[in-house]
Parts: sequence; structure tokens; C-alpha cells
Amino acid sequence: MLWLFSCHSVHAQTTATSLSLVKEKIPLTNSGTFYILDVIDKRSRKGNLLGDIYVYGQSRSLVSPQPLNRVLYEHWSYSMRNRLEDCLPLEIVLDEVSVEERKVAPNKISGEIKVKVSFQWTRSAKPIFLTSYATASTYTRPETNYNHEPILRRMLDGAIRHFDQWIGLNEGKNPLLARGVKLVFEQPDHNETSDTVFYKPARKLTWSDFQGSPNRPGQRYAAAVFSSMSYEGNSKMAGKHLQVTIGMKVFMIKSMSWGKAEARKTYTLAHEQTHFDITRIVAERFKEKLKKMDLTIEDYDSQIQYEFLESFREMNTEQEKYDGESQHGLNTTVQAEWNQKIRAEIERIYRQS
Repeated sequence: MLWLFSCHSVHAQTTATSLSLVKEKIPLTNSGTFYILDVIDKRSRKGNLLGDIYVYGQSRSLVSPQPLNRVLYEHWSYSMRNRLEDCLPLEIVLDEVSVEERKVAPNKISGEIKVKVSFQWTRSAKPIFLTSYATASTYTRPETNYNHEPILRRMLDGAIRHFDQWIGLNEGKNPLLARGVKLVFEQPDHNETSDTVFYKPARKLTWSDFQGSPNRPGQRYAAAVFSSMSYEGNSKMAGKHLQVTIGMKVFMIKSMSWGKAEARKTYTLAHEQTHFDITRIVAERFKEKLKKMDLTIEDYDSQIQYEFLESFREMNTEQEKYDGESQHGLNTTVQAEWNQKIRAEIERIYRQS
């Protein structure tokens, strides 16, 4: 039993050849902008098995001294510099790292080494594919002992150099690398058109802005202003963040606003101005909601659209509440209360802007 155990142990040692990578720095230019978070082995052969080779006529397994993902994590990380702010936590996926040989003639071995890896990172719990690298090398050699390490190491080093070059070209430009969303609001200086008045604190409504026909069928009111809001958005990379710029528009449409001749008084005009002011206030509330949101790069557009629709409903509800409580301006006491409340809110907005 002792003899059998000893023989089995020797056989296990002679059927596998271990390959260790030489420890040396890989010249990298942009390694301070990323670090290796993990190396993930997705090869068909996992663990430490690299492939099958021939040594003096015998087929052997070529193996790494530890699981390959651990070996490569240490090998690549050895060349990383100190991390800069907002370093990218890189995940490297091993799709294929293999060494395969076959005997093609007496004293002639044909071999092929393949390396295929992909690079990703996880943002908002979702893997983001960045780039990939694939290379292969074929060779023939005599049927003697052979050192596979130099060529395999060059190919593996080429993978991390490929990513180093890729991130150098894409950092600050490619949204795939954005660490988060940076929201910026701008107040475009819209010029008044023949049919549109854009909200400006110093530009109050006048009766000349009410150019719609008051004689529409079923029209019950002496005056009405059609005010609304909209936004324009665009995005671009700014440093390591995706900058989303929102431009708000608060406006009234002249051709859809009217005032009957007998209603064109200062008091009535002030009632309609308050409607316009309410629209401006709700637009500001919409902006405040966005500032407090955790916008994600993957879904920021739909998040903003949803909040805008909610604010649009809020605007209509607030306008109806204003008309209901003031009885469309007929209740002068309540009207004065609304005027004071809305004026104070408008003043607060522009003090803080």
C-alpha cells in the first residue's frame, strides 16, 4: 500500500507542468485612472488549467500555480500606480487563455496560444461592457522541453496595455465611463416672438398680449391667459461625469389668451398675471425636485420626463385651486391673499437665483 501511494503521487506530479509569470512592471500610461477590482474566469476550462502540452513525447497539462484569475489579478495589479480620484473599478473577464499543442510529425510539435479578455465595470448594479482584446500566436518547435512563459506573458501584458490605451482615449469623452450624472440648469434668454411671451420678472403682462378671440362658443369667462412650461435637455461628458443641462421655458401664448373689452381692467389683468406667476413657481419646484433626485446614467431621461409630467399635473391643479378659491377673481379678499402669497414666492425664487 505504501508503494502504490508513492507511485501515484509521482505520476500526478509528472503529468502537469506549472507555469509561473515573471514579475515585472508593465509600462502603462493611464493606470492611475483605473484599478483592477476583480478578474473573472469565464473560460470553459476554469481553475488553474491552461491547456495540454508535450514534454519529451508525453502529453501533460499546463497549469498555473494558483487559480488563473488570482494569478492574473496579482500580475496586472503589480503594475498599477496610485489611484486618482474617482478611479474606475475595472473588472477583467477571462474569455479564453489557453495553450494547446499537438504532435504533427516526429520531433515536431505544433502549438497555439490564445488570449481573449473583455473589460467592464459595474455601475448602478449593471455590468457596463467597455472594450475587448483578442490575440493568438501559432508556433512549431522540436519535441523538447519548452518555455511558454515569455510569449504568454507578452500576450497577457498586451491585454492590459490595450485597456490602458483605450481609457486614455475615452476618459472624459465616453459616457460608458461616466461615474454619475451632474445636473446643470440654465435660463435661456428667450426673445419674445409675435405669439409668445416668455416669463421674465420685469416683463409683466399687458392687455395687448391677449390677442385671442373672446367670442368662442361656450366661453364663460371674461378673460383667460394660456400659460405653460416646457424644458429642453442635452447631455455631454464633463470630466468624469455626464453633464445633463436643463433649460426651462415658462411662457404664454398670445393667440390663445383673451380678454373681453369690458374686462380689460387693471384688477383683472393682475388676476391673469398671477396665473402666469403660478406657472413659473411650479417650474421652479420641478427644478428643485430634480436637484434632490438620484439620477442614474442609464435612466436619467425617463426619470426627468416622469417628474416633468408630475409637475405639469401639479401646475394644472394649482391653477384650478387658485381660480376656485378666488372665484376667478370675484372674491377680492381671497384674491389679495393669493396675490401676496404668489408675489412672495416669486421674490424668493429670484433672491436665491
